Amino acid sequence: MPQLFAFKARNLSGKLLKGKIEAESQNAAIALLRQKNYFVFHIDPVMELKLDWDKLLNLKIKVKDLAVFCRQSATMIEAGIPLLQCLNILTLQTESKKLSEILKNVVADIENGKSLSEAFRVHKRYLPGIFTDMLAAGEISGTLDLAMDRLANQFEKDHELKEKIKSAMTYPLVIGAFAFIAVVILLVVVVPVFVEIFEQVGAQLPLPTRIMLGVSKMCTNFWYLILPAPFLFYFGLKSLAATDRGKAFTDRLLLRLPIYGKLAQKTITARFARTLATLLKSGVPLLQSLETVGNVVGNTQVSKIIRAAGENIKEGENMSPILLNASFFPPMAVNMVAIGEESGALDTLLEKVAAYYEREVETMVAKLSSVIEPLMIAGVGIMVGFIAISIYLPLFGLSGAIQGGTGLN
Repeated sequence: MPQLFAFKARNLSGKLLKGKIEAESQNAAIALLRQKNYFVFHIDPVMELKLDWDKLLNLKIKVKDLAVFCRQSATMIEAGIPLLQCLNILTLQTESKKLSEILKNVVADIENGKSLSEAFRVHKRYLPGIFTDMLAAGEISGTLDLAMDRLANQFEKDHELKEKIKSAMTYPLVIGAFAFIAVVILLVVVVPVFVEIFEQVGAQLPLPTRIMLGVSKMCTNFWYLILPAPFLFYFGLKSLAATDRGKAFTDRLLLRLPIYGKLAQKTITARFARTLATLLKSGVPLLQSLETVGNVVGNTQVSKIIRAAGENIKEGENMSPILLNASFFPPMAVNMVAIGEESGALDTLLEKVAAYYEREVETMVAKLSSVIEPLMIAGVGIMVGFIAISIYLPLFGLSGAIQGGTGLN
């Protein structure tokens, strides 16, 4: 991967030059500068946070749009409609403007002599790796319609799983958002009214009230920072995950979370098994399949494990020992992979693994949703209750003081 280097050098005239150059390594950068007749006397790699705006802005084609495109393509190719005619029809029918733009460019490239997979590979930054690899395998074997059909099944499964997770998480997120807004309104609008009363009377305030008043003052003085805080936090995480180092950090963090980590493990296992099975069934070689799976699995830590498994296969070994030693994939999944390697039915067993863990994810999401909802409601009740108690505790004290004063008179 090219890296940026900052250099200081002198040209043939002895003039001091400073600048930056991109190269694969420091030696390669020096070689490039020497070709320009520069005499380098200082060079260092530039440490920069380079944002991947495609990841940050989510510019990749949606899985749902790809599923529809592949399903329609498979149907039309199977019906005997010429490929270019299929692409022209789908260019007009697709709801995704980006996919429509890509299809127009693909048609132009095919007319200029490129194959379908080569034409799509130009736009690989917007497409999952499995897409172009499957198309290439389908073209070589003459089963493009079958490859499209398998891609459609793959993308439909991915979309279905994502939608189930989203739908299960929507209700708790909505409740949390409304609770956050309600608490901020109480602290900014309601509490200050009682603050004035307490200050006029000069009563001794209990600890919960003092805490609540401190939070109220902070919210009142810095409301313009608190209200957008969740959005800034989300955007900050997205920005962090758009860098290579940030992505590695967030991936490690997510896998270590108490509940989400287990869900992520099962989701990634299902995606790994489903994607690898689909590629192998389409005739993509195992090493190439593992490389593709490592790119689309969605977690840098797991990608490293998959690449290590690929290196093991290059040395003539099986990949199951690497998967087992990594301690990420569940033992049942690793055992199924080992049996598949020994029996030669790896693709079939991987499909069974994928189906099992997809069901596991659905079950876990359903349970998670049923647990989170009452916890969210209880959390909201505790926050509102704390505010109410903090307000009424001094009022009870004031009431007792007033009654005592009346009795003395």
